Amino acid sequence: MNGWVRRQSGQAVVLVAVAVLLLTAILALALDGGSIYLDRRQDQNAADAAALAGAELLMAVPVSYTNIHNQAMTMLLRNLPGTSAVGTICETSCPGSATIGAPPGQAGEIVLGAGYWVKFSVTNSYNYQVTVWHTHAVALEFLHGFASTITLSVQATAQNANLPYAIVLLQDRPEYQYWPNFQINGAPGAVVLQGPTGSNPGDRGGIFSNEGIDPGNGTISFSPCPGATAGDLWAVWESGGDRTKLNQPGVLNCPQSGGSQPLAATHLDFPNYPMPAPPAVSFNGKTVVNGTSILCPGQYTNALAVQNSATGVLLPGIYEIQANGVSVQGTLRTLKHPDDDGLIGQATGCSLPDAQTVTAAMFNDPGVILEVRPDNMSGSTICNKHIFAAAANSTMTLAASPKYFNINIYIEVMPGWQTTCTNAPLGTNVVRFAGGSCYSIAGIVYGPADNMVMTGSGCGTGVGQVVAWTLTVNGNGTLNETYNPNLLPYMKGLVQ
Repeated sequence: MNGWVRRQSGQAVVLVAVAVLLLTAILALALDGGSIYLDRRQDQNAADAAALAGAELLMAVPVSYTNIHNQAMTMLLRNLPGTSAVGTICETSCPGSATIGAPPGQAGEIVLGAGYWVKFSVTNSYNYQVTVWHTHAVALEFLHGFASTITLSVQATAQNANLPYAIVLLQDRPEYQYWPNFQINGAPGAVVLQGPTGSNPGDRGGIFSNEGIDPGNGTISFSPCPGATAGDLWAVWESGGDRTKLNQPGVLNCPQSGGSQPLAATHLDFPNYPMPAPPAVSFNGKTVVNGTSILCPGQYTNALAVQNSATGVLLPGIYEIQANGVSVQGTLRTLKHPDDDGLIGQATGCSLPDAQTVTAAMFNDPGVILEVRPDNMSGSTICNKHIFAAAANSTMTLAASPKYFNINIYIEVMPGWQTTCTNAPLGTNVVRFAGGSCYSIAGIVYGPADNMVMTGSGCGTGVGQVVAWTLTVNGNGTLNETYNPNLLPYMKGLVQ
């Protein structure tokens, strides 16, 4: 027995030594792991801040890649310890390219010092991306056999889809570059671009076109005049003939910038504003024949119509009209205080738990969004089958809501429209406002693939913003564009 004990003596020392090594290795892993996590979190926060800072300038007029990258760089250096742009490509001013920088060890890398590299990229008209690499020292690599450094990589993408224009026209097909996106058809036709009352020079209205602007025999006016907020005209491509017409005396009244119009512009992509889902309740269309009728949000499998002398009052919410469009011959409007206070408590029959009656709370945010499908859900390929029509002597008054991105009228993109709608310049043909119609649309008429036709409003404030494929303004009236930057789709923030 004593011999056996003597043979086991000293093993505790070995076990303790092994345990100490294991515990030390685990501690080293924990320390390095925690350090790596904190480093990556700091890098990600810095990239997020830089992406948001750069995205703020995406919608500047005119856009400047140099200014965007400079602003992102300033924010990035402020949030990464030990960095400095001195001696790098952005020491004084970043290059005016959409993408600058590369991963470590590649041509074009931007070294920030302290083991940091960066890549900035304007990926499209609305998104700005920042990628940061950092060489992280592994302090206890000798204990666990790791390399002395590892390279961390983080990425952040921010969006800014707030278009600072009263009218945005997106048609950009090369085969139709001679087709102006904006036309005034007939005389006397007029467009008045009313800027906001604020003092921010970046809050400008005006007209933006991915192609050209044709004033026809009409006029384009800017109000207030003189003023710093009424906007300008911008075009990616303008024919010589249209430019000559546009700059004839009396055609343009008080543009913000002197010299030849339109100003040079950079191409805009589809903003791709999301389409909110309508309530699950379904209606087989609705026609208001006479008197006043309360309309309920939901899915309409047939037309929504208001006949002459009748009034349709829209409760707040989403209206998806799936077939046969919208026809306004009488009055279509949202709730308004104090005009509609007498409706409080009235039954609506909306089949929605929170909208069985008209409540006072509905007046706090009365905004609606009317969504129209150009095609049948069954697959109709007629590009002008379902129309949103405002007839002469009709009245529309629509309040906007930030819940629906301040969009009042949403013309959905028809599947396959660029191969189905073959008439120049492509696009569907849904929105049609007739002369003498009276409309006050606070938010946006949004149809990125629609050829809209509007005739001057007989009264009302007009439209806050139009985003379309093309727009034709017919004569015998004035189209008022009451641009308000506070009622644009708020689409800023991190997306990755």
